[in-house]
Amino acid sequence: MKNKCDVWFLYSGYTYNKKMESGYIDSLRKKAEEYNISMDVKDTHKFTIVSGEKNELYYDGKKVENFPKFAIVRRYEIYLGRVLEMNGVKVFNNVQAMIDSRNKLKTHQMLSYAEVLSPKTVYIVPKKSLKNITYDEVCKRLESNTFILKWVYGSQGTHVHLVDNENTFDELVKKYDGKILCQEFIKSSFGMDIRAYVIGGKYIGAAIRKSNGSFKSNLAQGGEAVLFEEDDKIKDLAEKAAKAVNLDICGVDILKGENDKYYICEVNCVPGFKSISRTKKINEKDIFLTLIRDKMNNEE
Repeated sequence: MKNKCDVWFLYSGYTYNKKMESGYIDSLRKKAEEYNISMDVKDTHKFTIVSGEKNELYYDGKKVENFPKFAIVRRYEIYLGRVLEMNGVKVFNNVQAMIDSRNKLKTHQMLSYAEVLSPKTVYIVPKKSLKNITYDEVCKRLESNTFILKWVYGSQGTHVHLVDNENTFDELVKKYDGKILCQEFIKSSFGMDIRAYVIGGKYIGAAIRKSNGSFKSNLAQGGEAVLFEEDDKIKDLAEKAAKAVNLDICGVDILKGENDKYYICEVNCVPGFKSISRTKKINEKDIFLTLIRDKMNNEE
């Protein structure tokens, strides 16, 4: 692999093939030319990582000799990302930030440390027996018998449940082997949240996501997106959340409480851009390439 380029875009095999068939990748290449950025697109499933005497990386059976300056990784790919970082590649998002943000509990700990408001969150360290995690204890800590229960590693609105009784709670604790967190239920934001996007530390816009009757507003769960009017409060909060978790590319999910109080619900390190594409007509290709162009300019 002799031709060194500015940036690699990394997708899973399924997504790579889908984007190739749709013409997205060809369109991305043309758009990159407009930015004067050289790029390549890779299928993550064609990589082989070798460790031992030294770390080596192979793509489609050939040893990688020349690495790009940057890589945009569009999936949770910790080991591949780490090999790239070891070879001097600036990875978006960086591996440690991806690890931190994938863990919902750690995210809330980091937000709290940075004094960024999020719903009150309870995590009880599980035993093998799980008997130390009780519904009554959670209700006591959250001062309510109704709350949100999440698997620590869930995404796209999956593994998120509204709990209001002991039987449901016990079933879910068993299902997730105790690796759950429980959160204050922000009733005023039922079925609605604000998805704000922060790229390279800068807020670029947001959309309101609404459900069709469910308490979940994720587009992946059937929600819809509508335009969110610009708001300095949301802008500042989203940027602070991204900084707290050290993410260059992120979607920040914000809940609106009572008395104009806003809470960071989640910070997603591999966000989809459907919400903002539909509402502000911002193209995700421009989002990625603008980030790379800005980083390249900062190096000069």
